[in-house]
Amino acid sequence: MTALRKDYPVSTLCKTLKVSTSGYYNYIAQPQKSLSERDQIDSKVIQSLYDYTGGTIGVKRIAGKLKENHNHIINHKRVSRLMYEMNIKSKIRVKKYFRSKKDAQSNWIYPNLLNRYFDAPLPNRKWVTDLSEITVEEEKFYVSAIMYLCNREIIAFKMSDSPTAALVEATVKQAMKTRELPDLTNIIIHSDQGSVYKSFKYKNLAKKLQFSPSMFRKANCWDKAVIESFFSHLKTEFPHLYATDNAKQVRKDLLLYIAYFNENRGQKRLGYLSPTAYLKLKHSAS
Repeated sequence: MTALRKDYPVSTLCKTLKVSTSGYYNYIAQPQKSLSERDQIDSKVIQSLYDYTGGTIGVKRIAGKLKENHNHIINHKRVSRLMYEMNIKSKIRVKKYFRSKKDAQSNWIYPNLLNRYFDAPLPNRKWVTDLSEITVEEEKFYVSAIMYLCNREIIAFKMSDSPTAALVEATVKQAMKTRELPDLTNIIIHSDQGSVYKSFKYKNLAKKLQFSPSMFRKANCWDKAVIESFFSHLKTEFPHLYATDNAKQVRKDLLLYIAYFNENRGQKRLGYLSPTAYLKLKHSAS
């Protein structure tokens, strides 16, 4: 507006912008605000963390991550103010959504053994699993994941062109290998009521590996909120970290994202530690 004062009266400019003339003169009379030395230091640290996550990190995660991983104490309100002044903000907003699936031929429906109690103080007791569809340049494929509730780590992640029982079985066996288990005795694997999980093959797999299947109530995604949250993070953050124009490359980069999610991405539920760091801390304290 100051630059336009040469060509137009201040009163006309103020009227056009719907601000008062006195307000404008009060504004230009104020001294220009400069960042303090601490603001400059904090801004650099925030920018570094923001860039590292591809702009997917928000105010509270930044404050938590800096405190836990860098011993840099900063209030989340201060982070919010500095990000506003730096003109940066998280590129994503996690959306809560419901999704419905078509029922196929029903076979076995198992009781909800978790009943939304997602805490797992004991190791190798509760796993949550789900399938999700991903489309890249009109090419569709499916991913299957298992989350270890003890530290919210993704302990298995498999991909296939079809959402089959074979994909689910491969995912379960990968989780066994990750956790170095000979069988799955005393472990609950919680899923939705998708046809694959109600199938005869899945029932046989549970019997063979000795795990207890659990299912969330129909049309109630809150019963498996943690795994839904993971897929939401993956689908919103991934495009900011990796290219998404080649399906073959996306499949490779999805594995890199899983490593990032487990080893580097802080979670509020874990005190802003990554799942790997949280598990190490838990083991060292025991």
